[in-house]
Amino acid sequence: MSGHQHLAVWFGFVCFGTLSCSAAGLQEIIRRGSATLKSDWAADMDYAYVERDEVQKHEKATSKTSQVVYIDGSDYYMPLALDDQPLAPDRQKVEFGKLKNEVQRRSTESPEARQERIRQYKKQRDENEALVLDFPNAFDFELLGEEEMDGHQAYVLSGTPKKRAGPLSLAAKVLSGMRGTVWIDKENFHAIQAECEVVSPVPIYGILAKVLPGTHIEFAMAPVTDSIWLIGEFSMNLRVSKVFFKSTQITRSTYSAYRLNNLVLDELMK
Repeated sequence: MSGHQHLAVWFGFVCFGTLSCSAAGLQEIIRRGSATLKSDWAADMDYAYVERDEVQKHEKATSKTSQVVYIDGSDYYMPLALDDQPLAPDRQKVEFGKLKNEVQRRSTESPEARQERIRQYKKQRDENEALVLDFPNAFDFELLGEEEMDGHQAYVLSGTPKKRAGPLSLAAKVLSGMRGTVWIDKENFHAIQAECEVVSPVPIYGILAKVLPGTHIEFAMAPVTDSIWLIGEFSMNLRVSKVFFKSTQITRSTYSAYRLNNLVLDELMK
């Protein structure tokens, strides 16, 4: 799962119930919604997928499409297209060769090298997992109503950050600068779509860099099986200050063709 996918699940925790649910009922709703999200989170490494990443900066847009597979504990991106143009046949052959070499390399690497590779991969995943785990404690939820979203009847909820005393973790600091809206499928507690906005500066590297108000994030999830939903689209209009200058970058990623990782990897290795 990429960094974008990890970011997308921040607003996956849910409040699910009637317009006048009790505090005790609300906590049970959040508990059940959290369990659903954690289950989806745990399942994503079982699936390979096609990821298309588009970046717009200074009026110039570029894109890259990749087949993403998991090989022995961490992900691998095999390029498929650049700016929506499929790779030339000779380049495709090179990329298939790189994939096969990487599979072989990982199968013979030392225990120390394997541990370090997986550690680097898990570092980003664990940082975002901390955001997920802290989400129910970081926000006050309000049920706004109901509406149809992507063919599903959904509850619409808003989340505003709680005022929290004492030292805060990085995850808590990030969440404290956001507010958002989430649409939750009424039948099974999965998040369908979410939008969030940074309302106060969020430090990302001490005092050197901050995500600024005006940053807007949207994501959508879709069913992969009857019980598993994974990220389908993620977009972000990012405003950042770095020391003495500010920048804006627009990114959009789509995730499709989810299939069991072992099947896709076996096909690619033929």
